[in-house]
Amino acid sequence: MATQTALKPAQDPIREKLIKGLSYQQAGEIERAKRLYKQVLKKAPKNADALHLLGVSYRQQGYPKRALEYIGKAIAVDPNQSPFYANLARTMLDLGTDADSLLAVVNKALTLNPKEREARNIKGIALTRKQEFAEAEYIFQSLVVEYPDFADAYQNFGTLLMDAKQEEHAINFFTKVLMLDPDNVDAYIQRARCRMKLKQYEPSQYELSEALEKFPGNSDIEHEAARLLFSMNETRKGVEYARKSLASDPENYHKAITLGVCLLMYGAVEEALETVLLAQKLSPPDNTTVKWNLSLVYLANGDLKNGWAYHRARFEDPATNVHKRKFEVPEWQGEDISDKTVLVWTDQGLGDALKSGTMLPELISRAGKVIVELSEKGAKFMQYSFPEAVFRRSAMNEDMTAKNSDYDLHVNIGDMVDFFRQDLDAFKNAPCPVYTFEKDRARAYLNRLPGHEAKPVIGFSWRSKNLAANRARYYLSAPGIAPVLESRDAIFVNLQYSALDKELDFFKAQFPERFNVLEDVDLFDDLLGAAALTACCDFVVSANTSVADMAGILDVPAIRFGQQEPALLLGQKNPPWYPSMTYMHPYVDRPCSDFVPEIIAELDRHLEDWTPERRNKRLGI
Repeated sequence: MATQTALKPAQDPIREKLIKGLSYQQAGEIERAKRLYKQVLKKAPKNADALHLLGVSYRQQGYPKRALEYIGKAIAVDPNQSPFYANLARTMLDLGTDADSLLAVVNKALTLNPKEREARNIKGIALTRKQEFAEAEYIFQSLVVEYPDFADAYQNFGTLLMDAKQEEHAINFFTKVLMLDPDNVDAYIQRARCRMKLKQYEPSQYELSEALEKFPGNSDIEHEAARLLFSMNETRKGVEYARKSLASDPENYHKAITLGVCLLMYGAVEEALETVLLAQKLSPPDNTTVKWNLSLVYLANGDLKNGWAYHRARFEDPATNVHKRKFEVPEWQGEDISDKTVLVWTDQGLGDALKSGTMLPELISRAGKVIVELSEKGAKFMQYSFPEAVFRRSAMNEDMTAKNSDYDLHVNIGDMVDFFRQDLDAFKNAPCPVYTFEKDRARAYLNRLPGHEAKPVIGFSWRSKNLAANRARYYLSAPGIAPVLESRDAIFVNLQYSALDKELDFFKAQFPERFNVLEDVDLFDDLLGAAALTACCDFVVSANTSVADMAGILDVPAIRFGQQEPALLLGQKNPPWYPSMTYMHPYVDRPCSDFVPEIIAELDRHLEDWTPERRNKRLGI
């Protein structure tokens, strides 16, 4: 904190008051310091040092506008004092002044004194904001070498590294800040944010627990704990901390959003909507993060009109992991396209593309020609089902600009809901299934499953390829799903893509008569093979992965288990996208394996009067 000043020789009483006031100020007794500065100004209204120090006192107390007024008066009296400009810049920083204006002020300070520490520090901050990282880094490196105990420089160096996407290095600097200044709350928060970006949840949990104990009731620490718990899918605890954080800082829209999304994933969808609407009132206009979360909570409440209206905000919210492609042709707005070529593009993963692809026949019927760009394996699979369209691998430059130009209009595959799935009735009236599969191949696979004439064939999958801690709590291990195989005399078929040898060996050893794995089927890259094998099944039990989506688009009855998914469930118990699917939510505060008896009970209910008729009809037998 810059409070230094160049005290000029003056009459002894004035000088003594200034020195005594400065000592109070440096000891944190700001009110006593202010009284002395005001006494000086009554006798010497144009005393630049008193004006300056009074301004700094106001800034320390959280009154930056008053600070700006007094520091400005000090500069008007004596425009040649470097610390005056440094503290003016610090006050401007508090007020959110733009980086270029900050640079103008600190450069003036450095003209007067090139070694002015605080001016150099703020110049580094301003350059960081302008993403001129190389020059900012040089400044902070110089400061930490010259002033090895200057915690502020380490803090700002860490912020620079965060902005430059070097979070691993930034963590070291925030840790150094806490060694120098153990009560620095912001350093705890910034370090936690670095760890979250790196998905280093366990060390962050330990460090934030330490911070919660050290700063009980601190709203910002509680907020960061809620964000961490949300990322770890510990939604019950996340709601608890998010409530505390917002209760003590009720005007903070960031904290309202965090509580809203925690409530959403906890299943309290009505309260989630109320909370995110509160965030909208508190936030600046057109905040994209608020809009995106409004989309999710509206959809979770079954309000498709408002949910779809805000759905495109995902492209602008920095927290979403979607691809926003750029095109030189306009976007389709629902106009007549009978003589037009329309490019359809994807922005998320395979499961989302399969789900949204159920709308393609309706687009194909309206357009002169349809081209769909997605992953190579997805293109090969969809081409089989929709031969009237052209499917190819996505082609774009590094800045996401489309390379191809052989079309008149473009539309995102998920945003076709604006035209084809405006309400729940549209889902009920939509044809299903619209995808097809290689029936000869499927029948050949079925014939490799001994006993299929007399027993149900159950395909199963227990996890995603991504086993990050925040996702794994809603997945099962091979032993975790084993009770499903124990529960009935049936033919169980592996649908788990990228299964480990030790997982397959476990099933082979435990269930030699029931477990079947067709090792010549590449379930990950050969989607036509995966579809043919899925179509052989009477029923599928799957975690929330593209395995479940494959069952859904082929209209194979399925149980899907996982967390809340607003864009899939649309406020319904089961996903309107897939009429034959039952969606089950594991416990939010217990291991997923504890939920397996519920899955077994639901499977028993579905297969109570099983016959092979539906499966045989699907396969053309």
